[in-house]
Amino acid sequence: MKLSQVRLLVKNFDKSVAFYRDVMEIPLGFSEEKMQFASFKTGETKIEIFSNENMAEVIGEHNLLSEEESKSKFLLNFEVDQVDEFCARLKDKGVVLLNEPHDRLAWNARVAHLRDPDGNVIELYKHPL
Repeated sequence: MKLSQVRLLVKNFDKSVAFYRDVMEIPLGFSEEKMQFASFKTGETKIEIFSNENMAEVIGEHNLLSEEESKSKFLLNFEVDQVDEFCARLKDKGVVLLNEPHDRLAWNARVAHLRDPDGNVIELYKHPL
């Protein structure tokens, strides 16, 4: 068995697609507005975006994610060539980082964190230090 994609269930499809395409600069592979589905090319594993509302309909649950649930259910981890440069581009686009690029000696990595429009945590990293 192998993981083929991670699917984010989002509240605002258009805003999330724009964030991952324009801000995070991930190439959009496919997008279907009517179905509210998009797939991004990230290497072997894809990131897909699907609206919460449509997924609730697919699986027959009307309240798939309640407002009381935590924002952080998982973390998307992206390796980038230069953490500081990538974060500078993000800031130019109005992104507020959760923390500035910093060295995590125990991880042998330079890292920074931010949230997407639905509050999902994104980690940017580069190995080795």
